[in-house]
Amino acid sequence: MSLMKWTMAAIVISLGMVANGFGQTHIPGPKFSPHPPQDAGNTRPFAEPGIFDYDGQMFAPIEFSNYQELEPNTGFYAVAERSYFSISRGGQRDVLPLGVLASDVPVGNDYGWGNRFQAGWMGKSGSGWSANYENSRAASYVWGQDYTVSTPFLVNTNYASLSLLRTFRQELSQGGYLEPYFGGRYVNVGDNTIEDTFLTPTISNRFKQRVNNDAIGGQVGARYFTQRGRFRYTFDGSVSALYNQQRYFATDLRYLPASIQVSESYDTNQSFVPVVDGRFELTYLLTRDIGIRFGAQIVHMWDGVARSDNLTTALNPNSINGLGGGTVGVFNEDTTAAGFSLGLEWRR
Repeated sequence: MSLMKWTMAAIVISLGMVANGFGQTHIPGPKFSPHPPQDAGNTRPFAEPGIFDYDGQMFAPIEFSNYQELEPNTGFYAVAERSYFSISRGGQRDVLPLGVLASDVPVGNDYGWGNRFQAGWMGKSGSGWSANYENSRAASYVWGQDYTVSTPFLVNTNYASLSLLRTFRQELSQGGYLEPYFGGRYVNVGDNTIEDTFLTPTISNRFKQRVNNDAIGGQVGARYFTQRGRFRYTFDGSVSALYNQQRYFATDLRYLPASIQVSESYDTNQSFVPVVDGRFELTYLLTRDIGIRFGAQIVHMWDGVARSDNLTTALNPNSINGLGGGTVGVFNEDTTAAGFSLGLEWRR
């Protein structure tokens, strides 16, 4: 019996030494070892940091950032905004028709909604490209539209701008970043008007105008931005020199009991249009890559933009029923578009 006990004890001690040696052989290292799948040491779901060879740590503490040390994004970026703009109307002519007073001209601004989009790419070397597009459409009855207005005069104004720019980025010693840019720009401004007038109980006239400006040229400017916590402040200013192709078209449609009489006139011209564009943006970063942004912008185009004449038909010199008897001409004016925008940005 004693011999049997000593034999069993020796066997147990031997097995323990083998198990201990196996465990010493497979000490966890910084990377997975090529263990057989059935080895329990191959599965370590709750290992300490450094065991697994990847960045995600399941039980790592939450990272809180004050966004003070973030560097500007590089790579592709995009912006989409909804805008609300006012666009100035066609103004008073230098020489008014005989019998027309300055108070007869309906000057002012018209308001409407639009969109603004931006997409581009910024390289790590500090240079890139940017494409920008914005549009807005405003409409109004310049003489009012209630029951006291016998002949409402409707004006639709369209504004659109498209630019392709080469951009550069430079960190300033005093803080913030400066992004100079240059490139090409296209601007379109157009008016469409319509007014129906009852000449007699059986005869009426529809007076319409269509004005279009296609301006293209060069643009140069700079963008400065700085960040305070999650807020980024941006100031953007540019000047453009554009060659403008002007087109003006007017038509009278006289509705008779048995027929329609058509009278049309057309004029075209060219001009040089300087443009100044200023913009301020305030962005709140929801995450490192996504932000909500608010913007305020003003665009002023100097003398050289053709606009519609918004005098009522009986006074309008471009209508055959007006004081001028259908004399059509392109008149150069300045135009201002200003408003606000709200939208989202990705990695801007």
